[in-house]
Amino acid sequence: MQEANPNYKLIATMTDMASSHRPWTGETGLIDQQLLSRHLEEVEEAAKPIYYIAGPPGMVKGLHAMLNAAAVDDDDIRTEEFTGY
Repeated sequence: MQEANPNYKLIATMTDMASSHRPWTGETGLIDQQLLSRHLEEVEEAAKPIYYIAGPPGMVKGLHAMLNAAAVDDDDIRTEEFTGY
């Protein structure tokens, strides 16, 4: 998708590499302010990102609160909660 749309960027992260049986060269650890800061340093005001959060309810609520604390407006956040896994 990134090749088709230069305005789209996926940043995937693995939180528990010790349990993985496959190699991973991307981001590791939890999604936090430091991870976001590394990837958003050069974002221009006109290209303000929209944040998509999908996952377990606790993670979604926690990331939503972190983004709000970083002055991201709710209008720029989309969420979807998945339970049962």
